[in-house]
Amino acid sequence: MRRIRSRKTSALILAVALLVVSVIPAIAVIEAEEAFLNTWNRTDCPVQTGEADRTWMWGPEPATEIIAESYREHPAQMRPVQYWDKSRMEVNDPNADPSDLWYVTNGLLAKELMTGRMQFGDTHHEQYDPADVHIAGDPDGGAPTYATFGNLMDVRSVPPGSTIPAVPITQTVNTDGEIGDEEALATYEVLVAHYAPETDHVIASVFWDFMNSSGPVAPDGPFGAIVDEPLFDNPFYAVGLPLTEAFWVFVDVDEVPQWVLVQAFERRVLTYTPGNEPAWRVEAGNVGQHYDMWRYGETP
Repeated sequence: MRRIRSRKTSALILAVALLVVSVIPAIAVIEAEEAFLNTWNRTDCPVQTGEADRTWMWGPEPATEIIAESYREHPAQMRPVQYWDKSRMEVNDPNADPSDLWYVTNGLLAKELMTGRMQFGDTHHEQYDPADVHIAGDPDGGAPTYATFGNLMDVRSVPPGSTIPAVPITQTVNTDGEIGDEEALATYEVLVAHYAPETDHVIASVFWDFMNSSGPVAPDGPFGAIVDEPLFDNPFYAVGLPLTEAFWVFVDVDEVPQWVLVQAFERRVLTYTPGNEPAWRVEAGNVGQHYDMWRYGETP
């Protein structure tokens, strides 16, 4: 893989990014920190305390401090962001209502990794090489890369339309991007479940169920009540729209070769591993880690 920048240059850019936080008013950084924590608390605090048994949506702790990254529409042209294992939190408009669902967004990281189009504003992008980073499983477990999945964005598994047949998903892809079919995978009973006309892709039943699921959340933080509510007020808030169909890949997970269903969305990659405990069969991939490595050239 050709890294976007050399390791030395990346370190310099990251150092400058850390220093340039001073360009953003201190109060904005404090407000972003509070908003990021509130966002994390809602879904991941119950996971950390053991009151919820499900995938992390962000991770057990931040992977970075709050840093500044260039964004044209931010009043300071530098927005506060924070990387987590699973994603990146951002505040693009500090003057917006902090109680609004979209005040804190998680970046279109999977889309950028797959296409190489890094975003620096609402409509401003710069082109780099797509990420030669394995999209699921162990780091060297034989999964296709984000770049490979980028080449699958135009592949369709069923005819487009809003009426989707509930057919089993048996489509596979190997590390070279070659598409196959494994009829035995129908035994997992993962079906085509929802059609997204915005991107003309269908969503696998296990992922659509998760995106619309309810469970223990902490809307008022660790000292408030734990309540059963939808994990996401909008099913597309956390993951974005689907960018590919769902594909089975045969990869190593904790050094055990097995089938894993993978689907790429704009903001996340979701995986379904039948060999996991039921509550952890659907997981959010480590897109935040992978993006940080791709953008800054350092292994987290």
